[in-house]
Amino acid sequence: TLQERLKSAPEGSYTKRLFDDEQLLRDKLVEEAQELSEATEKDEVAGELADVLYFAMVRATKAGVSIDDAVAELDRRTRKVTRRPGDSKAFR
Repeated sequence: TLQERLKSAPEGSYTKRLFDDEQLLRDKLVEEAQELSEATEKDEVAGELADVLYFAMVRATKAGVSIDDAVAELDRRTRKVTRRPGDSKAFR
C-alpha cells in the first residue's frame, strides 16, 4: 500500500505530505518514538508503537527499503560473533 501511495498518493493526503516533506516525516518519527518511550499502559504502548511503525515504514518506503530488507538486516545481526555494548546515544 505505501509503495502504491509513493507513486500515486492524492494531493493533500497526509501520506503524500510525509513523502514530500522530509522535515515533517523526521519530526513525526522522532515525536512518536518519544511518545512510545514515555507510554506506560498496554493500550497506549500499542497505539504509539503503531504510530512509530507507520512513520518508520513511510521513511523506509521512501528510501526503497522493504520490511524484508529490515528482517534480513536483523538476521544478519544475529549471526555476528562480536557485539557492540548496546549503549544508547545521547538524546538530541
